[in-house]
Amino acid sequence: MKRIACGLLAAALLAGTAAALEPISQPIATSGYTYYAIQADGTLLAWGDSFHGAVGPADQDPLPWEEANALLENARYVDAGYIMATAIDEDGVLWGWGGHAGRTFGEEEPYRLLEDVVSVSVGERTCAALRTDGTVWTWGARSGQSLAENEDDPSYPPTQVLDHAVQLFGDLVVKEDGTLIRVWFDGDTCTTAPLMEHVAAVGSLYCGMQDPAMLVQGLDGSLWRVPWKNNQSDSIQWQSLGRPEKMLEDVVQFTSRTAVTADGTLWAWGDQRPAMLRDGQVDPEDPYDQESYSDIVRITDGVVSAVVCSDRTLAVLADGSLWQLPSAAFRPEWETSPDRSPAVPEKLLDQVRMPSPAPAWTADAPAPAVVESASLEAWEARQEAAAPEPGATASVPAQEETPPENTWEQGLLELGVLAASLAGLVLAAWLRGRKR
Repeated sequence: MKRIACGLLAAALLAGTAAALEPISQPIATSGYTYYAIQADGTLLAWGDSFHGAVGPADQDPLPWEEANALLENARYVDAGYIMATAIDEDGVLWGWGGHAGRTFGEEEPYRLLEDVVSVSVGERTCAALRTDGTVWTWGARSGQSLAENEDDPSYPPTQVLDHAVQLFGDLVVKEDGTLIRVWFDGDTCTTAPLMEHVAAVGSLYCGMQDPAMLVQGLDGSLWRVPWKNNQSDSIQWQSLGRPEKMLEDVVQFTSRTAVTADGTLWAWGDQRPAMLRDGQVDPEDPYDQESYSDIVRITDGVVSAVVCSDRTLAVLADGSLWQLPSAAFRPEWETSPDRSPAVPEKLLDQVRMPSPAPAWTADAPAPAVVESASLEAWEARQEAAAPEPGATASVPAQEETPPENTWEQGLLELGVLAASLAGLVLAAWLRGRKR
């Protein structure tokens, strides 16, 4: 197979040398019913359901908070997926626990994956890491043509796919110039496509609010929702984006269901948002409605970072304490399901590692904008141009013509005609011979 050098492809997009990126601190992460937190001394704790060993060895599953495993002693960044967890230590080394992508690198845990790593994003079948030199590396399960040609080697090792990057989420990457790029890599071949401009950060492709929609952050710190649709006939640009819609201003941290603004307010939306709090307790007037999750709700104050999962939200407060907040979706079940979402806010740790502060935003920065080639309007125009004119008869290639019905019966009829013809020829020859 012809291998495309993804780093050269990216270098053709942007010239010059990228400035070294600073390490990032991210102290909490969740996935499903699994939870991770980094204490102030750097100890990475993991508890909850241990899917494929993602919280380390445990005799009890789920592992209760009181028996949390210590996975690493000097962690500064943690991220998790359904079957794998990763952490970056103070030296910039990336470590992994759990199944699938991790199994590519050895049998012992934790797996030592990469060095000089700034941040990492764990997906369902692949992982991606951003290094201090601005390069993006990915590893995990092969797909497409690469998998077809490497059936005995279904996983690929860390491979550079892009450079001049400043932030990533899965296969979405923000470049130095604020361009949002989508990267396709099947294990051998890399393809990239620009989606948006004037972007500072990107989040999940699904936000629980009129999905499908991704979340992006503008260069002024604002948070935007961007709807998208799948393209059915374009093998490269499969996403077409609608018009960005502003959600919040001055956002310092966000996930698929939560956002923290500069004043310490925790906002949330969607079907997994935390219950609204007042005076440290669940607000009885919480407007949670299981029929509609589109409202952006003010949850509480004094928060610097939060991550939401299936049954609770982990939040770091301004004093450095770690809390778990109840899920609004579990309100009707708090009395019958005490082993899941807590019914009231609960402090877990007095002091965790504090997240990195938000960068300085540009007040007069332009709003995030979809590039023309990736817009829904451009996709619809291409579809309209490809559609046949009214009244025109579409030509059908000969190889695609519908075969006649009753093919088996027709074959027998043709065979009978051929046999009769042969018999007639034989009889005619015999008569001709008798006349002679």
